[in-house]
Amino acid sequence: MQFAEPLKGDTIMQDRSWRQQRQESSPDGRHAVVVGGSVGGMLAARVLADHFDRVTVVERDQLPEGSENRPGVPQARHLHFLLKRGLMVAEEIFPGITADLQDQGSHLLDQGSEFRILYRSGWSPRKALGLEFCTFTRPLFEATVRRHLMRHPKVAFRQGVEVAGLELDASQTRISGVRLRPRHRDPGVAIEEELMEAEVVVDASGRGSRAPEWLEAAGYEKPGETVVDAFWGYATRIYEPVEEYKKEWKVLFLMNRPPYQPRAGIIQPIEGNRWIVTLAGVMHDYPPTDEDAFLQFARSLSSPELYRAIQKAKPLSKIWGYRRTENRLRSFDKARIPQGFAALGDSVCAFNPVYGVGMTLTGLEALELGKCLKHGRGRLDTHRFQKHVAKLVAGPWALTTGEDLRWPTTQGGEVTAKVKFMHWYLEQVIRLIPQSEEVFRRFQEVNHMLKSPVALFHPSVLGPVMRLAFGPRRVVARPKEAHARVPAATATSTVAIRR
Repeated sequence: MQFAEPLKGDTIMQDRSWRQQRQESSPDGRHAVVVGGSVGGMLAARVLADHFDRVTVVERDQLPEGSENRPGVPQARHLHFLLKRGLMVAEEIFPGITADLQDQGSHLLDQGSEFRILYRSGWSPRKALGLEFCTFTRPLFEATVRRHLMRHPKVAFRQGVEVAGLELDASQTRISGVRLRPRHRDPGVAIEEELMEAEVVVDASGRGSRAPEWLEAAGYEKPGETVVDAFWGYATRIYEPVEEYKKEWKVLFLMNRPPYQPRAGIIQPIEGNRWIVTLAGVMHDYPPTDEDAFLQFARSLSSPELYRAIQKAKPLSKIWGYRRTENRLRSFDKARIPQGFAALGDSVCAFNPVYGVGMTLTGLEALELGKCLKHGRGRLDTHRFQKHVAKLVAGPWALTTGEDLRWPTTQGGEVTAKVKFMHWYLEQVIRLIPQSEEVFRRFQEVNHMLKSPVALFHPSVLGPVMRLAFGPRRVVARPKEAHARVPAATATSTVAIRR
């Protein structure tokens, strides 16, 4: 296959039209295109390289040389990590990446012995679980993945261009490529598009994906969309830790308590011997981004521990806010879409970032892409793949949106009898965590996606839940800080309670 000359500086097209370019071809081998050069796109590209002669990653941004923030990932300044299952997937796709991250200062921590988590019923047990949790900044992780990917001779990047639409074959049933245009265009200059031919196109462009519009313009239907929004917001700052501060944790997580305490906070170590501190609020109770109010918000959490830790720590950055946190599910599995087109990651299901499942789930979807290609002997059955992605997404979607539906101002979703039962059951599980290492272990195995949510109904969990709920009444010890309320002076939520 012969492609058109690249966009000059990825901004100016050659004179000839893409329709002319399409007619010029040569036996260059099978080609796949990935839309989006973030984590999901790079994982998909590496998997595709095992089945295609060439893989091109199309990215709107000009990618940085090192670990720097970029416009296309506005959430990059906030908290990021990989769960145990995510680490396993990353290591399978890019062998040696965990050690590489550690060499650059990332932290590999045990979810039990090195964490202090304040649940609404008390502190988590202090016992090693063997569930590693890797902490880093998003730019460092992206740069590390990109460096590993670019070593592969079949993979290339096209930067500074965006997809204008999909191109179909003569039967109008199969993808034949994508139309590209420069992202930054001169006003008044006619837009010339370039055709990039491809047998498979994978959309990994994220939460803001334009795939529904591309499909509609090509004569197909937009996938159905479900949105559940609890109106979370974040504020994040990087600190230099106070060395003399005495603590019994490496990660501190103070959880909120629906429906009365809408605030949460976390301290996590990152490369460079720094802390990343994120405060979160739900029901429009957004954490502020000015100095004094940020500290007052931290002081209002369920425990003073986080406030004490950062009170005298040295700020190394400004405070960044973020509020695009809705859960969004696009049902590509139920839509009529052309063969050879696929979507994964946040393009399919974008979760509320507070749950930290996005990158791990995207990795599992990338592995599923490889399995489907292997099953089809290098050919992609689009419908089969999207059905498998939907199955992967179903459990995390139910758990995360179910948690968001605990908040009375949440929009979207429905509090069904099933949701009410899960609320009740998980409440009993969480009440047991401070007093049961076994329950804590199984709960975290589900969180790390090592086991399905069904594992929470194992006899070692179900039995204690039944005894707690229906056995003799007894007083459950609560942490001293459990009675903390949001001070009137710092309360920010003015939303009417409707549910």
